[in-house]
Amino acid sequence: MKRLAAALALMTCIPSAQASVWDAYGFGARATAMGNAHVAAGEDFTAVYYNPAALAGAPHPEIGIGLGLVYPDLNIERDRPAGPDGPTDELPAPNLGAHLGLVIPLGGRIDDRLALGAGLYLPTIEVTRIDGVDPQRPHFYRYESLTDKLILAFGVAVEVHERVSLGAGVQFLGALDGEARVELDLLSQRFVRKGLQVAVEPTGAVTAGLLVTPRDGLRLGFSFRDALDLRYDITIAAVVQSVGALEVDIAGTSLYTPQQFTWGAAWDPTPSLTLTADLVWARWSAAPDPSSRLVVTLNTEPLGFEELVVQTDTVDLGAEDTLSPRVGIEWRPEGAWTLRGGYGFRPTHLPSQTGPYNHIDSDAHQLSAGVAWRVRNPLARERAPLSLEWSGQLTVLESREMAKSDPEDAVGDYRAGGLLWHTALTLRHNFY
Repeated sequence: MKRLAAALALMTCIPSAQASVWDAYGFGARATAMGNAHVAAGEDFTAVYYNPAALAGAPHPEIGIGLGLVYPDLNIERDRPAGPDGPTDELPAPNLGAHLGLVIPLGGRIDDRLALGAGLYLPTIEVTRIDGVDPQRPHFYRYESLTDKLILAFGVAVEVHERVSLGAGVQFLGALDGEARVELDLLSQRFVRKGLQVAVEPTGAVTAGLLVTPRDGLRLGFSFRDALDLRYDITIAAVVQSVGALEVDIAGTSLYTPQQFTWGAAWDPTPSLTLTADLVWARWSAAPDPSSRLVVTLNTEPLGFEELVVQTDTVDLGAEDTLSPRVGIEWRPEGAWTLRGGYGFRPTHLPSQTGPYNHIDSDAHQLSAGVAWRVRNPLARERAPLSLEWSGQLTVLESREMAKSDPEDAVGDYRAGGLLWHTALTLRHNFY
């Protein structure tokens, strides 16, 4: 029975792609170029993700639209080659996604003290994908399919004081539930009954934020994002007349984003310079089992056998909470150009893979730079309602040794690391 359970587990395990594309790379070219240190500096449409309270700082309605390209260059170096029947390596593929953002300050009697925002990330190849990767197969845990994940976010902010703003919002994914039932008559070799029902239900996670301006030129921010995941629960039931019934229930959690708390500051030492810093605590210790929970029930009562129930064991990731620092800089010299740069460090949340599973991750250094070009309105001096922004980002995954405790392990010892390239282009327009 244990061998049967193990075989079924390998057939249906679906590891989670951890963190969203916004968590891994950023939202919008400006924030990405500044190392994603944006909790206290994002007074634009990107605040719907970084800190909804900052939406209240947007002086005018604004819309942004753009594209982001992810190109992974990761590698796995084994001490011995994979055998003909052994697990092979799984490496993430490039992907292209579109992003859209909107912020609308509300005027009238509330005098621009209330603002609404929305953000969207739409993969252009597959809207939402779940990879069916064997957990014994070496694969990069954070980066396997996170770019194939549609993200929709909304936020609202209110200025409770001229120096204090509060914000709240929600991010959405979908939950997948389904059931397939068939009945087969072996004597006539035909299906007596067959049916399929699948439902996609929205699931959301709350976000909240605070932005305080203790003095001119200095902003302090805090944001909270609750955990978000895509759940699935699919039941397959087959009835063979005069023989019995087989029911397979596959359930689990994929595309998981951990609960996060972020503290940040933005300082303008001069009118043309902004310095930012963030500290992000991600609660990875609450990450669920990345594999599918599988229950197989075989009922052959017509043949005189007892009911057989087989289910998979729970996998303990051993994940730990992480603390990630980020810094950014923006320089706005006289003229139409703005220069940006940033750095972030993201420690790994997973232990070395010494057992039978191979969820690969390592400490990551993220270097970024960017530029923006403003187009001035010829009918209104010193106004720049349109800007074109570009960012380039390099994530360096440190090479990590995975030494197996079992010398007969199917994969054996290996080293994993590499680079992740990301570039974004955003067209931003202010309506004023």
